[in-house]
Amino acid sequence: MREPAAAGVTVVILEPYPSEVLALASEPGFNPNAFAAAPRPALRNRAVQDVYEPGSTFKLVTTAAALEAGITTRYEMFDVSQGSIRVGNSTIPDMHTYGVLSLEDVIVKSSNVGAIQLGLRVGPDRLIEYARRFGFGQRLAPDLRGESAGIVHDPTRLNDRAVASVSMGYQVAVTPLQMAAAVSAVANGGELVEPRVVRAVGGAGGGDSLL
Repeated sequence: MREPAAAGVTVVILEPYPSEVLALASEPGFNPNAFAAAPRPALRNRAVQDVYEPGSTFKLVTTAAALEAGITTRYEMFDVSQGSIRVGNSTIPDMHTYGVLSLEDVIVKSSNVGAIQLGLRVGPDRLIEYARRFGFGQRLAPDLRGESAGIVHDPTRLNDRAVASVSMGYQVAVTPLQMAAAVSAVANGGELVEPRVVRAVGGAGGGDSLL
């Protein structure tokens, strides 16, 4: 097995409801007692400051938007047998040729073609609306300083090719914490909950104030 060549890594573990941060770590780290000697990249909290294109994990958003809007049902079948889809001047492939897939298998197999078929039917306005409803493009965690809002484009800027990209998790940028919170919203039944690091503050008299 090849050794990874990543410059850094981050891990976020959330309790879906209530949305409590159980673990959050970034590497490379630094010694707080030797703060001045730490290299600048080590000072970033990658879980909330770094953004990336989420790729296929974002297909949950595309699927949720289509289901909530009544554009599809869990029983619909998708013909992805050509192994690619033409959008504008681009041909976008699947990793494998699958034939006909159920909606569930579009997610399980991570079919780009199926996700794009859905996304084009959802359209840019609704797709971006649901991206924001899942917490993307905004700061979610007041407990964590320096959080990035990520990048979610205005729907008026999205042509069909851009909608195809967003449908499969490109031309959108998210933080690891945002992605974990979005998946938690699916796990807890559909409620986006503000991720919290602090559960309560202890009072001088021994009582706790829940936050």
